[in-house]
Amino acid sequence: MRRQLTGWALATLVMAGSGAAGEIQDLVPVIRDESIFVSFRVEGAFDERIARDVETGLEVTFRYNVQLKKVRSMWFDRLAASRQIRTTVVYDNRTKRYNLTRHVDGEIDRTEVVADIASMERFMTTFESLRLFDVSEITPNEEYHLRANGVMKDGNLLLLIPWDTGADWRHTRFTYLP
Repeated sequence: MRRQLTGWALATLVMAGSGAAGEIQDLVPVIRDESIFVSFRVEGAFDERIARDVETGLEVTFRYNVQLKKVRSMWFDRLAASRQIRTTVVYDNRTKRYNLTRHVDGEIDRTEVVADIASMERFMTTFESLRLFDVSEITPNEEYHLRANGVMKDGNLLLLIPWDTGADWRHTRFTYLP
């Protein structure tokens, strides 16, 4: 049985913004206990097509790329480390619940089952103090920048060229002081 979205449910699922481009907000690195924890959220990740796919029970996956780069003057910044985060939702029409999974570099990091749209959206688009890097991957007293982007829809341009829709790269700089 296909579940119809009511007006408020569709409005809730379709986040603010004109499209599914999304925008990375509040990108913050925190160094603690020999690890680098990253927090960020994405605004405008869901459009009507994604909302419809979720509500009809199709598996929907958002992909995020997070990179840590050493700042170098007069040359390109050097990639120190990178991680890929994937969040997946599958709506179960029988139980009326969202089954959620988060992978970091292909390994399951967290799973949840929730009943409401707001919790599902938060799981898919909000990351709080996610341990992504070790300080062993960076050098003390050096400047780095952390950058993140997201892919909400995979697609093809003219059926041939891969064309992803998502959040553009967001950057923040910091100096590692042990």
